[in-house]
Amino acid sequence: MNTLKLFLTLSLLVSGGMESAQACKARILLCILAICCFPLSIYSAHKITGHVTDSSQNPIPMATIRLLQPDSSFVKGTVTDNNGIFNLENIKKGNYILSVSCVGYADASVDFAMPEADFHVPPIALKGNSIALDAVTVTANAVIQKKDRLLIIPDKQQIKHAYTGYDLLYNLMIPGVSVDRRQGTVSTSKGGATLYINGRRADFREIQNLRPKDIEKIEYYDTPTDEYLGDVASINYIVKEYKTGGYVSLDGEQNIGYLKGDYNAGFKITHNQTNYMLFAGYNRREYDGVHTQDEEHFNLGDHTIDRNTATESAAYESDQQYVQFKVNNNTAKRMLTGTVSLVHNHTPHNDLNESFIYQNGSEDNRTVNIREAVNQKNLKPAISLNCGFNMKNNQRLRFILNSAYSRNEYQRNYSEQGWRYRTDVGEDLYSFSGIAVYSIKLKHNNSFGGNLQHYHNITSSTYEGSMTSSQHLWMGETISFLSYTQDIGKLFTLSVSPGVSLLNYNLNHGETQRFWTFRTNTWLQYNLNSHHQFVIGFAIGNEQADISYLNTASQAVDSLQTRRGNPYLDNPKIHDYFFNYRAQINSLGIQFNATYTKYLHNISYIYSVEDGRLVSSYQSDDSYHKLRLEGLCSYRISDNLRANTTLRYEHMNVPQHSQLKEDNFFASIDLNCFIGPFTVNAYAKTTERKLDQTTLAFVKNPASYGLSVRYNGKNWMAEAGAENPFTKHLHYREYADYGVYRYNQARTSRIYQQTGYIKLAYTFNFGKKVSKDSNYIDRSINSAILKAR
Repeated sequence: MNTLKLFLTLSLLVSGGMESAQACKARILLCILAICCFPLSIYSAHKITGHVTDSSQNPIPMATIRLLQPDSSFVKGTVTDNNGIFNLENIKKGNYILSVSCVGYADASVDFAMPEADFHVPPIALKGNSIALDAVTVTANAVIQKKDRLLIIPDKQQIKHAYTGYDLLYNLMIPGVSVDRRQGTVSTSKGGATLYINGRRADFREIQNLRPKDIEKIEYYDTPTDEYLGDVASINYIVKEYKTGGYVSLDGEQNIGYLKGDYNAGFKITHNQTNYMLFAGYNRREYDGVHTQDEEHFNLGDHTIDRNTATESAAYESDQQYVQFKVNNNTAKRMLTGTVSLVHNHTPHNDLNESFIYQNGSEDNRTVNIREAVNQKNLKPAISLNCGFNMKNNQRLRFILNSAYSRNEYQRNYSEQGWRYRTDVGEDLYSFSGIAVYSIKLKHNNSFGGNLQHYHNITSSTYEGSMTSSQHLWMGETISFLSYTQDIGKLFTLSVSPGVSLLNYNLNHGETQRFWTFRTNTWLQYNLNSHHQFVIGFAIGNEQADISYLNTASQAVDSLQTRRGNPYLDNPKIHDYFFNYRAQINSLGIQFNATYTKYLHNISYIYSVEDGRLVSSYQSDDSYHKLRLEGLCSYRISDNLRANTTLRYEHMNVPQHSQLKEDNFFASIDLNCFIGPFTVNAYAKTTERKLDQTTLAFVKNPASYGLSVRYNGKNWMAEAGAENPFTKHLHYREYADYGVYRYNQARTSRIYQQTGYIKLAYTFNFGKKVSKDSNYIDRSINSAILKAR
């Protein structure tokens, strides 16, 4: 009954922050899942016990115990206690291998048949071994806590019920790691995680095409050092390498409720140490746009105007195509990867028909109709080179070079009765980035590293139509820092990373703006014991202004408003103070994070009145502060049932304006249930409130929930899911008051309501099977164009 009780408790916890109708529906959904999964947790199973000693019959504490299938696939793990005794529970009848290892001893293994009763393994004596290894701790969840990272060995169920690298990472349910399997994003409490495959930097399609059974283990660095220096967080997939063979893969996802499709094909062939890959894809979205209800108040100096807006009709249509060719060559000493890609985006329709109801206090209300039509095109060819070298004496050197050209076109036609405005912009954007990382492990439990990065954008834009202008922006940032990490005794580790950033930008061949920023990431880690770890530290950094803000262009939003760029924005500084506690106790993983972040010279919206019109622009005079407290928990309820929960509190405020502050309480739950070849997943999230860092608007996001069922076969995968299946009227609400202008807005769209999807994927292997780890493509396209909306 413990499983059923846990489900009911979690359902009450998640629904506590929801509106009553949504809470009831979420509880019903979780209870149905609990009833379906409950029988899986009460199968007939027994425990294994044993005793590990050295050759003199002295007990060996903290020896790693791994229970394996005859094919060496992982089943369960634990460690011996202070008396050398171990205990593995819920073990079914069958044949197994018990593997035992410990620092300073030779490994040992025992083959045995598990009866339908408790089983005691004969005493195991380990022989001494002069080879010393890094101390590790293994838990029942195959999570190995090393001093600088978590090493996770996926179990048989997690691999069986995954089709992509994102699926497997999601199934691991690492506390503090949030995985969106469909969007292909991985984030942590500190920000987005950088993904690697065998130490080589990877991206969305590359991880999407990983074959789970080729993944041997995953490394998670929440405080990266050495070769991962410069990342917010790092996740490295360690996969098997193959010499010959190839595959053809096809996958497609189609939405239900509105038109959205994503279709991809891939081809890979491997010969010795070289892989050749070709990938292509197409996606399309079409729906009835975003509908708004907006109440606005304009204080234009000598008079005020109130305006109510209602969307009568809207339309959105976009499509994207991409193609990529990639070659990589790997040896034990170096890795080389070259990629050429082409991405094309087209948004022929992002249109609105709205009604404005004007009130100015002295005249009767008047209603006018407005129409806005937006058309955008983007074309981006790109080339990249990734090199890694393993040198002598534990030294590593890595280079990443990326370059791209983007041709961006933007057209907007706006009419409000007799008032019309037209914009036609063409942009050429050249971008380049280079990263060099060096690391060396030294002899006295210490390491040293260096990181040099440079990012460069050159953009030229021509504005034609109702207002003509030209913009030429040159922007470059160089970041350099060193890192030193030192173990202090057996319990402490100290890492210090001083550095500097130099940001330059030049607009329209005028005076160059230059900003120097000191950067650092310093932390102290304390290992209380084999299961508990504490980290305290602080970081200082900076970030670039969005290139679309740094210009002197102006765009009319409507008959009352104008949007304008600002070429004199300061360089935002970030001060971050953090405390982390992480524990892994048998099947329970816990993490607590406390973070206080100050954004100095924060870039935000500002409104003013000029010649009877409202002008919106950007300023960097204020700061933005955020306090974040969160508890995260993952629990392996049984072999067939896993849960992941989050509780979070946030306080956001702008110290210069006492009225700009907001509190947010948030809870979420994810449940994974494995039933034969099927995976049932359910999730629920409460409402969220935030003070937007850029617009300084108060935003309320609605609660959401969903359910999916996935089937995994030998080469096939089929998945069907639904999001918000019992909700018809979800609204995103937003409110802001800038003195001269305030608004209260509710947004809704078909994409926010009841939707479903169906996804199919198939892989055909030829020759010897090879790993599916090969599509690296950035499908985003940057732009410096100032847009009205």
